[in-house]
Amino acid sequence: MQEKDAPPEMSEESLQSASGGLTSDTETNRRGILKSAMSVSGITVVSRVLGLVREQVRAHFLGTSLASDAFGLAFQIPNLLRRLVGEGAMSAGFIPVLSEVRARSGDQAAFVFARRFFNLALLAITALSALGVLGAGLIVSVFAALGGQDIDPEARELTTSLTRVMFPYIALISWAAIAQGVLNTFRVFWVSAFTSVLLNIAIIASAVILCDQMGTPAYGFAIGVVLGGCLQFFFQVPYVYRLGFSWRPDFQLSPAVKKTLWLLVPTLFGAGVYQVNVLVSQAIAWGLGSGAVSSLQYSSRLIELTLGVFAVAVSTVVLPNLATDAAEGAMDRVGDTVLYTIRLCCFVCFPVTAALFLVGTETISLLFERGAFGTVSAGTTAYALAFHVVGLSHIAVSRILISSFYAFKDTRTPVLCGVLAMVMNISLCYGLAPHFDLAGIAMANSLSIMAQAMALGLLLRRHTGVIRDTETFSSLAKSLAATLTMSAVVVLLSRQLQLDALHGFSDLVLPYLALVAAAVATYTLSCALLKHGELAEFTQLLRRR
Repeated sequence: MQEKDAPPEMSEESLQSASGGLTSDTETNRRGILKSAMSVSGITVVSRVLGLVREQVRAHFLGTSLASDAFGLAFQIPNLLRRLVGEGAMSAGFIPVLSEVRARSGDQAAFVFARRFFNLALLAITALSALGVLGAGLIVSVFAALGGQDIDPEARELTTSLTRVMFPYIALISWAAIAQGVLNTFRVFWVSAFTSVLLNIAIIASAVILCDQMGTPAYGFAIGVVLGGCLQFFFQVPYVYRLGFSWRPDFQLSPAVKKTLWLLVPTLFGAGVYQVNVLVSQAIAWGLGSGAVSSLQYSSRLIELTLGVFAVAVSTVVLPNLATDAAEGAMDRVGDTVLYTIRLCCFVCFPVTAALFLVGTETISLLFERGAFGTVSAGTTAYALAFHVVGLSHIAVSRILISSFYAFKDTRTPVLCGVLAMVMNISLCYGLAPHFDLAGIAMANSLSIMAQAMALGLLLRRHTGVIRDTETFSSLAKSLAATLTMSAVVVLLSRQLQLDALHGFSDLVLPYLALVAAAVATYTLSCALLKHGELAEFTQLLRRR
């Protein structure tokens, strides 16, 4: 079964690993990670671009209005639980145990474990969703209390109603996360990656069709979220069955299921710490006035777009590799994989961070300034983006490091780091927001994720020992040098093109594209002159294709 469904490079990796060739095994492992990441990344790019289009549609219909804030907050509440209970906690505890059961007892034993775990989740998450629908008013009240400010009654009522409509999404996406865990364990990545494309298509289509027909256009978006959740789950089901999985009402709490539940308990607090930070930040922003929540979310969308281009793909494909190597005690391969994926993410994130910081206002205006989203909305969103983007590389690195801990079945350490980062973020939000408004909240998010990434990196040594190589420092230095060179070109060319005097898509599209082309060319040429190893890896992969 594995040979049939796994990508060729994974089968090759397994054969070389069995033969004991360390050098060949390391090269194959790296090539497999990069190739799988590029495959997933291609789909994820489409998803993130559609996510951007989704936000553009939202900006057009809702702008930074009270209704836009209400939808953003209502979607964020089940979305937070999705990350905690679904994608984060379940995948983090589920994939390592499933990989272990499969390695020790074979495919059929793995499917039995997956079926029992799915059945348990079916009961528990259905109950949680029902409670969420019934208690939506209480949830929103608690959320408003976090902000520490009086919330407009109309805004509170609309947010409660939208939360009630969208809460079933958590059940659908949590079941989808289990299906994703099964597929990823069998090295089938593209199916689950594609489901986010379906979610965005559902929201966009629902909004375009329904918004003009409803008194409150935000309900068009809410209906799209639920439809998208259905698509995300049911699209994966045939592919899971194709692997050999079969369902029946088996609710036995086997040792493997209990072990997974034990891993999930701390992960419920640790896996979604970034989302908890976002949630609390937006609760505080809700008290700053209409439009604050929306501006932060539009800003975050650009950060997620960048992460989705490569960082999310890398962290997705690397977990099964790390889990297998950790189970075999191959610490040399674990260390090499962790450092290699960090180098790849920084190679991508460094230049994007600089570019968004330097031309953030123009980027926001180009992408969103139309319909209900005017110049004022563009200015406030760009203000938040300037401070959000500083933490981009650290978010990417944190995701990789958290996957590394999960590979060792250590969910407690990410909890510790996550709690500390959460306390730091909340404290900074309350301390900075009164003085710096949106920028204070974005700044708090970035500083807390930086602290979390550093703590995770230091504590990972308990499992791997001190990881040393001769490549990482040189790679990061070359990425930074190329980024600085690119930044100088961006500043000079943006002045020549007078981008700061242009507004909207029609005015900005051609000069902005010219600027992007020049930035990419400069960064690529600089990396080539510096003989950057990661550029060589990408070039070789493209040539093989």
